[in-house]
Amino acid sequence: MTVLLKIDKALNTPVYQQIFNSLLSRIEDGSFFIGSQLPSINQVAGDYNLARETVVKAFKILQEQGIISPVQGKGYFVSSLQLIVKNRIFVLFDTFSAYKEVIYNALKDSAGSDDFVDIYFHHFNFKVFEKTITESIGNYQSYIIIPIEHERLDEVLSAVPADKLYLLDTKPQNSNGNYSGIFQNFEDDIFNALTSAVELCRKYSKLILVFRNQITDPPAGIIAGFQRFCSINHFDSLVIRTSLSKRKLKSGEAYIVIDDDDLVYLVENANSSGLKLGADLGIISYNETPLKKIAANGISVISTDFTEMGTQIAQMVIKKLNAFRYNSFRFINRGSF
Repeated sequence: MTVLLKIDKALNTPVYQQIFNSLLSRIEDGSFFIGSQLPSINQVAGDYNLARETVVKAFKILQEQGIISPVQGKGYFVSSLQLIVKNRIFVLFDTFSAYKEVIYNALKDSAGSDDFVDIYFHHFNFKVFEKTITESIGNYQSYIIIPIEHERLDEVLSAVPADKLYLLDTKPQNSNGNYSGIFQNFEDDIFNALTSAVELCRKYSKLILVFRNQITDPPAGIIAGFQRFCSINHFDSLVIRTSLSKRKLKSGEAYIVIDDDDLVYLVENANSSGLKLGADLGIISYNETPLKKIAANGISVISTDFTEMGTQIAQMVIKKLNAFRYNSFRFINRGSF
């Protein structure tokens, strides 16, 4: 296969960029169409007396932008005619919950108009997590990943170039990696949020943390921060790890709930028992969602700012910043506590 490329080693433009530009032009003018096989790296290097590494760099950029794809044992083929993509972003979330949707929408809104975002889900399955990342290597220019706590986490993440990897939401605890990204600090976050509402807490005789999530185990730091707050401020407290479905609510109790099913149970049973939210019974829900702004005349929440998280991670990717940042966290009082 012979293809005419415009390469002039006397130009200031790097040779790999000239190869990239020439192949792009051949795709634009119809010389190559979707499914067409490109000349091999060795052929281009030989025909133009170039270092193989120079040609590899040009092909790698085309692959990262999703324009070409490798086929094992056969070479590279044109896979897309969407040629103006500044940044192809790989996003790997655990699940698509309400607040993850807020993060994703903020990320998409903050990304450039020429950026392309692909989203995948691992559903807390490490085999899926590993396979999805492994198969994505080389196809994207940036990787945003919500990690899973696992003994092989660093090994899997090491396949992604460090300057292209950004972790999100959860900072791995059992890891030796020095990762860039935007994180929550679960222990300090809940401690500081409750401290800002300490006078409201004094309305109640007992603070109860319902430490349960039907999808996965919540971060252990939430318990540590809750217990530290209750100990320092001398509150009677309780941590419940099971469903509230059989619990009889009592006046003077205040609940901090993570799972939305427990939130629904509390609101329904407070109404049926004649307990007034914010007076007889306190409720704080963990993690803000749009529905909590209006449900039961407004549910008080403690939450990181998920819009800010999505915006900040997008800016880190666009500006190619490698940094470690904690996202802001706050208590929002809507009268249910």
